Amino acid sequence: MATLAGILLVVAYNMSEWRVFLKLLRGPRSDVLVLLTTFLLTVLVDLTVALQAGVVLAALLLMRRMAEVTQVRAVPRGLAFAPESEETPAQRPELPEGVDLFEIQGSFCFGAAQKFSEILSSTGRHSQVVILRMREVFAMDATGLQALEEVVTRFQRQGTRLLVSGIQPQPQGVLKRSGLLARIGEENLLPSTAEAVERAQRFLEETGPESEGPP
Repeated sequence: MATLAGILLVVAYNMSEWRVFLKLLRGPRSDVLVLLTTFLLTVLVDLTVALQAGVVLAALLLMRRMAEVTQVRAVPRGLAFAPESEETPAQRPELPEGVDLFEIQGSFCFGAAQKFSEILSSTGRHSQVVILRMREVFAMDATGLQALEEVVTRFQRQGTRLLVSGIQPQPQGVLKRSGLLARIGEENLLPSTAEAVERAQRFLEETGPESEGPP
C-alpha cells in the first residue's frame, strides 16, 4: 500500500502541470479569474461543480469579448469606400445626399446587437435610403436578428429604403429562415457597396424630392 501511495503521488504530481498553471496566472485577468475559480471549486467543493462553473464563466467571457471586438459604425460620407474595400477606385460612386451607410464588422450577436440598435436609433432618421454593409459579418444569432428586425420595422414605418451589401451565407440563411429576408426584399441585397449606392441613386431619382423621409 505504501508503494501504491507513492506511485499515486508521483502520478498526481505529473498530472498537476503546475508549471503550466503558473504560466496561466500571467495571462489576462479575466482568464486568471476563471482559472482560480475552477481550481478553488475543485479543491473545496467538487470537480463536477467546478467544471460547470468553469464552462459558464468561459462562455460569458467569450460573449463579452465578441461584443468588444465587434464594431458597428456610421461610415462618414467621405470614407464610404476604404482603400482596401472590395471595389476598385473606378467602381466607387459618390454617396448621394439622403443616403447613409452603416457597417458591421465581427459577429452580429449579443452586445453587438445593442450597439447596432443604439447607433441606428440616433442616426439615419432623415435618410431616404440606408445601406447596411455586412461583408465582414460571418455570424448572426437570434439577438442580432431581433435588432435588425426592429430596425426594418422602424424604417418601413418611416418610409426609408434599406439596402444590404455583401451579406455572407450564414447571416443570409438566418434572414431567410426567419422570414425577415422577404420583408427586406431579395432585390435589396446587393453583392457590393458600389452596387448598393447605384441602387440607392436610382431609387432617389425615381421617388424625387417630394418623397423625402419625415423630419
